Amino acid sequence: MLHLSILPAIRALYENSEVFYQQDGAPPHYHRDVRASLDEKLQGHWIGQRGTFEFPPRSTDLTPPDFYLWGTLKDVVYCKKLATLGDLCAEIRVACAAIPINTLTQVAQSTARHCNRCLATNDNHFEHLHCALL
Repeated sequence: MLHLSILPAIRALYENSEVFYQQDGAPPHYHRDVRASLDEKLQGHWIGQRGTFEFPPRSTDLTPPDFYLWGTLKDVVYCKKLATLGDLCAEIRVACAAIPINTLTQVAQSTARHCNRCLATNDNHFEHLHCALL
């Protein structure tokens, strides 16, 4: 999946840009074969456990799905009693499609601010500095 869909899609979106791929902490994602493949395909442009750039898994500070999407989807999707897995998948799709573009723009801007805060602290924890660095 990574080589057949994710990486080609990233390359198509960001042809002439320097892009970094961030892994989460799921054990299959940092298996040595996966890391070797990322080292080969992304050559120093991936972030994750035992990667070129070590970063804690599921960093809620730098991962928009963690600091925005999952909570939003849970609020919308779980307020209904769904009978099947298919119903759940359909409801998640509807909820994602209903997110306004200006909200996604704000999430992207927030991600950039979070990244700048991380850089300002030399890649250290910065949650306690949110007010000071706004």
